[in-house]
Amino acid sequence: MLLPWRRIAQHLCPLIGESGFCALFGRAVHVIGPDHAWLAPQHPCRAPEQLFTSLEERMVLVDAERAAAANEALLQTFTQLLAALIGERLTQRLLESATATTDTASGQQKNAQEQK
Repeated sequence: MLLPWRRIAQHLCPLIGESGFCALFGRAVHVIGPDHAWLAPQHPCRAPEQLFTSLEERMVLVDAERAAAANEALLQTFTQLLAALIGERLTQRLLESATATTDTASGQQKNAQEQK
């Protein structure tokens, strides 16, 4: 469940910084808090990896279905908040590149090289 978050952080942190990523993630957790209060972190996030470790620790405490539902709500809310800040098209492009598989990326690179 954390792989998409790690990929998103890898693409967004160079643009908005680690603290910006953590702030946006924290806001998403706050927004979904009424339905998933158990997700609230115990300590403020300093770096995305710290955030992911804490998130994983909290998710293993609940059943898989509940964790998956919370993760989906968190991803959706995070995406909506990001789109409100930088626009829907840019958000879509960033998230598509962040969630693209390595096979897709290497295939696109190969196609680009063949066209040269």
